[in-house]
Amino acid sequence: MTAARRRGSEGGAPSPPGAEGVAHEVFRDVYRRSKALWVTGRPQPAVLDAIERGWFDEGPLFDAGCGTGENAIAIAKARPTLEILAVDSVPEAVESAVAGAHAAGVADRIRFEVADLRMMEAPSDRRCVLDAGLMHVFSDADRRDYLGMLHESVGSGGSLVLIAFSDREDRPGGPRRLARKELATAIDSAGFDVESIEASRYETLGHEGGARSWLLRAFGR
Repeated sequence: MTAARRRGSEGGAPSPPGAEGVAHEVFRDVYRRSKALWVTGRPQPAVLDAIERGWFDEGPLFDAGCGTGENAIAIAKARPTLEILAVDSVPEAVESAVAGAHAAGVADRIRFEVADLRMMEAPSDRRCVLDAGLMHVFSDADRRDYLGMLHESVGSGGSLVLIAFSDREDRPGGPRRLARKELATAIDSAGFDVESIEASRYETLGHEGGARSWLLRAFGR
């Protein structure tokens, strides 16, 4: 990594990561220090929007990169008959998610697991998958394998709902930014047909008003 890459174009905060992605070890370290800026204590507004649109009406649902569980819990409360599998690679995050699900009274309808989603075997018989801020941390190689796993999980006709940082977000901090075309190409290459890509916001503690993002919906072919 060059000095310019580390400092950013104006010598201040580091530039967002690119094709190399974010080092996997970063996430467990951040959770251990309780300084995860993406943990806001509430579900992502884009997920609530997707719930209202009926995007999670058909399950079972796979929440990939569930973090501390706010999105899975919100979906479980809104869709009482939906079976949910929620997975994250960081044990500390999953422990918080389990506690949150118990507090919300939905622990019996969400199965939480710890697994590295870069190497995880595809869970079978899912009809919908949610990625609320995970894919944009992966390297190009890991992204390809990860999206292939999601497609294998939902199969033909299954749906993908995904939120990722947009290249229109120019404030420092956060994962790599994705151009609309890059995002569409990655999803298409994994075997999904993109139904829609909309400008959205990803809420963090470090981006007032939310970071500029994409909200994508696609279906396996």
